Amino acid sequence: MMVLCLVGEQPIPNLLPVRFLKPQETLLVHTNLQASQQSARRLAGLIENARLFSIGDGYRIPGIVEKLRQAVGKQDEVVINLTGGTKPMALAAFELARQRRFPVVYYQTEGPRGRDQKSLIYLYRFTDEGELCLESEYPQSVPPLITLDDYLKAHLDNYQVKGPSQDSGGELERAIARVLGEYVDESLQGVVPGGVKDQAEIDLLIRCGNHVGVLEIKTGGSGSGKKAVDQLTTIAAREYLGTYAARFLVTQTSMEDRYKPLAQALRVTVIELREYRPGRDLSQNDKVRLLQGIAQSIPIRQEGV
Repeated sequence: MMVLCLVGEQPIPNLLPVRFLKPQETLLVHTNLQASQQSARRLAGLIENARLFSIGDGYRIPGIVEKLRQAVGKQDEVVINLTGGTKPMALAAFELARQRRFPVVYYQTEGPRGRDQKSLIYLYRFTDEGELCLESEYPQSVPPLITLDDYLKAHLDNYQVKGPSQDSGGELERAIARVLGEYVDESLQGVVPGGVKDQAEIDLLIRCGNHVGVLEIKTGGSGSGKKAVDQLTTIAAREYLGTYAARFLVTQTSMEDRYKPLAQALRVTVIELREYRPGRDLSQNDKVRLLQGIAQSIPIRQEGV
């Protein structure tokens, strides 16, 4: 079986369905845009037996249909993933699927967040009469199929893990990581994307199942306001970590009210640990605030939350 993937800027909607379906071959269809080419190249490094295929212009539907037909050739066991790429690419791929009666899949990226968040995949088949029907056992929940290393390599050419900060903020970072270690599947401290030197650093990166969270951790002062929001939205921007990473600003002091609407508009969850004291573990109240804040956006383990 071959899975045909439409590659745009975001790699995760292609990586997860391929790992779920386990095809013998994966065709990564990209455009002549740099973001699409980079995403396809990075995906090829994470998927076995992947082949790159360029359609050039990703907006001319008749031309895309013809190029996809050429790429598939005479193969009859093909599944088309409609989740990624441009909308014209998806329309062209659907037309090819309709003509050849290929099944199509869609990875659901929308829906409830937090504890109820799931990775769902839908598989549809054409009947002999040409009617498109959802397979009876679908949608299916996608089990954990990626690591933080996979996620980072899907979005970045390289990265380094430096560990907690060496200044006073490192104590708070370690205290937060100790608490979350019991509730998440994986975490990394002090992640630096390649090529940015000291301009951007992720204080704490966490994974729960297939869902990832980025934490910017501040001890207080002016750095916990708009500047912290700007730093977080820069490192968690679609160009670095894609659109699927949840954003958390964790601060030892209360954020000024005037900055909270900005944080909310930028999908940043603000968590205030007002009882924290340097050199100590988090208090029970702060632990609850931290876990409840994280659970608003990604499905952490629920025991004790």
